[in-house]
Amino acid sequence: MTGSDIEQIQKKCCKHYSASYSPVDLNQMVVISQGVYEGMPVEGVRYPSPNHMSGWWLTTDDYDGDANSLKTVHYCHIQKARPDIAIYMALPFGYRFQIGGSDESVWFDQTVANETP
Repeated sequence: MTGSDIEQIQKKCCKHYSASYSPVDLNQMVVISQGVYEGMPVEGVRYPSPNHMSGWWLTTDDYDGDANSLKTVHYCHIQKARPDIAIYMALPFGYRFQIGGSDESVWFDQTVANETP
């Protein structure tokens, strides 16, 4: 899947959830846990963040709650390794998603949207 394909799907995703289209720049950073690159089911949440960060935190069941085990990677690596996740990543701050197996959930969390970077 090309970047252009992902962009088109992201726009459809945002429209489907009545959300503004807020794309991530390829060089912005994403916080991930172990298991994201390995293809495990993922929970994502987008926090208001400084400009160099996308705001996205992506975790799997391998995440043990220790923030020191998290990695910060460029969005371009997520787009390449996990296009199934990238399609949700133009949702604006405050959105959450869970995907994996047959499960897919997307919702807005006002508490997250109100956080200060």
